[in-house]
Amino acid sequence: MSKENSEWQRMEVLRLSNLESNRLTKECIESALVLLMKEKNFNEISITEIVKRAGVSRTAYYRNYASKEDVLHSMVQEVVNNTAKAMGLHDPDKNLYEFWYTMFDSIKPFSETFQILLKANFGETILYQINKKLQEKVTEGDVKGHYQQCFWSGAVYSILTEWVRTGMQQTVEEMTRLCCTILAPPEPDKTI
Repeated sequence: MSKENSEWQRMEVLRLSNLESNRLTKECIESALVLLMKEKNFNEISITEIVKRAGVSRTAYYRNYASKEDVLHSMVQEVVNNTAKAMGLHDPDKNLYEFWYTMFDSIKPFSETFQILLKANFGETILYQINKKLQEKVTEGDVKGHYQQCFWSGAVYSILTEWVRTGMQQTVEEMTRLCCTILAPPEPDKTI
């Protein structure tokens, strides 16, 4: 192996190590903020408290985030990406049951993050980002597609928000059946 290849491999290992270190730092900061928000309001939390709880330096914090709100925006992206991914797995026109089941099942691991974001008044940001993500799939000039994605982003956001806000009292299966019933085509009128 040449000296140049060896140096390139060493640099690649360092780059990957730095990426992993940044990922872990972000995870610690986000976890620290979540824990602090269980104790007090978002506006009362200082960056000093976050870095102390996360066990990272202020430099590491500012290398990854510009503000407390940036941490929440990062958490929004995680929830939105997960939600949009779940929505993309099944076409509701073809398999409504699988669409809703996947949706509820995929949000469960993010329910605490979702609640924290709602508590910090980031609900509208979540809705906006879900709609923005879904609009990426709509071709320019497709008015029906545009409003269809608006419908789905609003419906999904509202239902998930209410389910998470009320402590997910219904099971994934119960919520799936409920949503399928709500969106089921009406029975034909047999009195005619």
